[in-house]
Formats: sequence, structure tokens, C-alpha cells
Amino acid sequence: MLWLLLVGAATGQTITPKISINPLLHVGELIPLSATLGLEVGWNSRSSIQLLGSYRHFPAQDAEPSSGPKVYLDYRRYLHPPQPNVGLFLSPFVGVGHLRLGLGDLPPPGATQRRRTEVETGALLGHQALFSRLTAEVYAGPAYRWQITSGSFNQSSYSDKKSFLWIRAGFTVGVRLTKG
Repeated sequence: MLWLLLVGAATGQTITPKISINPLLHVGELIPLSATLGLEVGWNSRSSIQLLGSYRHFPAQDAEPSSGPKVYLDYRRYLHPPQPNVGLFLSPFVGVGHLRLGLGDLPPPGATQRRRTEVETGALLGHQALFSRLTAEVYAGPAYRWQITSGSFNQSSYSDKKSFLWIRAGFTVGVRLTKG
């Protein structure tokens, strides 16, 4: 993976570190507080690859909120870019994450920490704008998620598998280090 990013960088195309912080949007246990760092490397003026890593924290009333990392890999195809890697884009993606789940206010006797592993894939529609060297982008699209929640209760292990359709959406800002 790192090799692909370095090959893209060696071609002299765009390199854009990005950041996204979501301290305001919190909807129950659906949307976490999160901080994301990423890097977009343009292979040519119409395509790029982006790697994003985030840490998510789901606030809770209990003493043990849910939290954990997530990583996304996106391939972007820019449609009619006015400049390299700018404008409207389509982006298939994959994501993998892990959460340590809280036990609640009054955990039952014998309960231990639970974990959730998430894998998702989907496609985004978005727009990235360039202002001198600063970038701003917004994107949204459907994601299909598979998740496995596991833990133990009274010395007995359990595992619960689910899959469902979800929405991935976001806003990032970045600094273009090189121009294509």
C-alpha cells in the first residue's frame, strides 16, 4: 500500500495531507465524535488514491464509552477536472475498523469488555475545491457494512454478526503540497 503512494508521489502529481474533525455531529450511537488524518496522492490529473485513518469516540452516559480506530482506502476518479485532482469525483472505497464497546451504567455480573470489527465497502460522490494550496471537500454515498460483535458473559463467549446498508459522508480540509 505504501509502495503505491510512493509511486504516485514520484510521478510529480498532487500530494495533499488532509484533516477532518467532527466535534459537533453526534446522533445517539449512530455518529461518533471523530478526528481523521489522511493523505491523497494523485496519479494523474483525473485519478488519485486516498488513505484516511480516524479515531472514533461514541459519547455515553456510562463510565465506558465505545471508541476505536478506522481506516479507509479510496480510489478517486475526477470527472472533467479544471485542475489536477479538483472538482466532482466518484470514489469506490473499503474501510476496516475496530471498536471497544462500553458495558453500560450497571454491567451485569460476569460481563467483560466487548469488541466490534467492521468492514465496509461502497461508493462516494463528492466535490473537492482548491483555493491556492488549501483544499476543501464534501462527499457522501452508500456503504454496505459487515460487523461482528464479540465478547463474553459469565465465562461464556458469544459472537453476533450483522450486515446492513449505511451512509458514509464527510468534510475534509487539506493543504496541497505539490501541484500537478
